[in-house]
Amino acid sequence: MAEVLITLGIIGIVAAMTIPTLVSKIQEAHFHAKWKECYAILNNAFKMVVAENPRMVVTAANEYDLSKEFIEAILSHLQVVDTCTIYDKYETGICDNYSSWSDKDIKYKWSALNVGDPRYKTLSGAKLRGYDFGLYAALLKNGASIYFGGSHSGSTILVDVNNFNGGPNILGKDLFAIHMCSGIILAIQYIEDLYFKPSGDEGTRTEKEGYAGCDESIGSNQPNYIFESSGAGCSYKYLHEK
Repeated sequence: MAEVLITLGIIGIVAAMTIPTLVSKIQEAHFHAKWKECYAILNNAFKMVVAENPRMVVTAANEYDLSKEFIEAILSHLQVVDTCTIYDKYETGICDNYSSWSDKDIKYKWSALNVGDPRYKTLSGAKLRGYDFGLYAALLKNGASIYFGGSHSGSTILVDVNNFNGGPNILGKDLFAIHMCSGIILAIQYIEDLYFKPSGDEGTRTEKEGYAGCDESIGSNQPNYIFESSGAGCSYKYLHEK
């Protein structure tokens, strides 16, 4: 009996040590699969919009944001459950359908982003710069939320594969980036002038391209733009990793 109890104790210790790692790997595999799914449907939507109107104007008033016309054309080809935009509803930049900073007791089904929102982090734990992606948000039928925005790093689409409520809300874990152009648009006027690339791909201005860009040591502990943040290159890595 004693030997059986010792054996069971050893099994319990081994299980306690290995199960969290196993659960983490399963979760990561799920995130990566969802990212590939989301990228595929967004890329398909982008191609359809290009085919329908290659001369669509995509430059917004501040030069680097994508236009409302272009964003809504993309969304028209997706299965959208809900949207949130500062274009029509929000003068302060807050984009949150079900709660606000001052009223935390409201239960919300999903949460879009506020400009300067500290709830999304880089792979190293720094805050992402919120105005990179606080322009227009949408919740998709598959549970992912997508955010359109931009900065001097270029126009960007962010994808949270399980939306904010699913956590952990970390760039390179469940949050991934797609770049539409490199740098401020300025001369770019039409959709045919844009590209559609995952962060970390060639020309997306990440600090390190390819698999090397999926590294928590990249960037600083200060709030960063997407392209210079740790975890940015994971968007490229997990699309191409076998």
